Amino acid sequence: MIASRSKPIPNEPGVFGQLLVSEEEGQSFAERNTLSLRDKAYSDLMRELWGSPDIWNTKKSYVEIASKLGVDEETVRNRVRHLKESGFLLGYRLVPNPTLLRRVLASLRIEFADRESKQKAIPRLAQMDGALNIASTYDKSVMVTLFADEDEDFSKFTVGLGVEGDVSWVPGLGLRTTSFRMTRLDWEIVYLLLRDAERKLDEIAKQLKVSTRTVKRRLIMMMRETAIFTMPIVDLRKTEGISYQLRVQSEEGSKSEVEKSVLTRIADLVFRASDSKNWSIFGFTGANVAEGNEILEWVSEQPGVRSAEMTITENVVQVFDWLESEIQKQLMTRQARDHDTSEKMHERVATR
Repeated sequence: MIASRSKPIPNEPGVFGQLLVSEEEGQSFAERNTLSLRDKAYSDLMRELWGSPDIWNTKKSYVEIASKLGVDEETVRNRVRHLKESGFLLGYRLVPNPTLLRRVLASLRIEFADRESKQKAIPRLAQMDGALNIASTYDKSVMVTLFADEDEDFSKFTVGLGVEGDVSWVPGLGLRTTSFRMTRLDWEIVYLLLRDAERKLDEIAKQLKVSTRTVKRRLIMMMRETAIFTMPIVDLRKTEGISYQLRVQSEEGSKSEVEKSVLTRIADLVFRASDSKNWSIFGFTGANVAEGNEILEWVSEQPGVRSAEMTITENVVQVFDWLESEIQKQLMTRQARDHDTSEKMHERVATR
């Protein structure tokens, strides 16, 4: 669902809900089938786990998170475990920097004639070149995050898929570029971590026939050089209430002050990002539609804000096929290159 300052958000059923109970209260998540990030302890935790594009290339330890939240490490472990047991936090995915594939990160909004058309289109959109995830909203639209060619004609993007909808570009996330030179081993490590970034390093090392120390060293280098990012995978169907995404366009030179102002208004922030220009994105949870309308109206009236719009997300579909095939191409290219190098070395030796 998308709303602007002049259009209130319709009264739709929510995605987030009741407060999470603490472990001390004795109710386990196995006894519940929904949860809410309205409990500040858990919204703060998700903000540290989810972070922002500035820190996606850094794998935080529970000790670091505990220090930031002012709790002990065991509390962090218990809260993460609760998020997983509830079915909300499914794990993490690993994504290479789009620069390595000569692409840029982009976001598209596709408006359909009706919800039925939208639902039928989602499996087709998952086959789109560059697709990373598809967020279905509480209306007739979807938001597609993808790796796109820099000169992509988005208006013609879905034609070959047989998807009929109005396509528009949406300000996306600002990711730092990288000049890191990936080795064949680096791409092999990334490929094995795409769907499960928490996979044990000794398992990866055994499969690739290298030491665990080598795998760890290469991962640290890739993260430090922003060659890879890790992002949480969540299931919004395991929550109740409202999952909002607020996009704000600031006037020139006002972005920093606008962001500070918005952050004072949003209590349960779980995600924050911005592009390289004047757009900022805030993900947060809400108790009801009225609250979302109040925040949207308040933000729209703040000094330095040019425009604001709100989206309610009902579900996010993660897509892996295209990225896996692209990394396989990288591996094949390097394998051929290594073979050619080996052949040339043999030729040199033979002619001496």
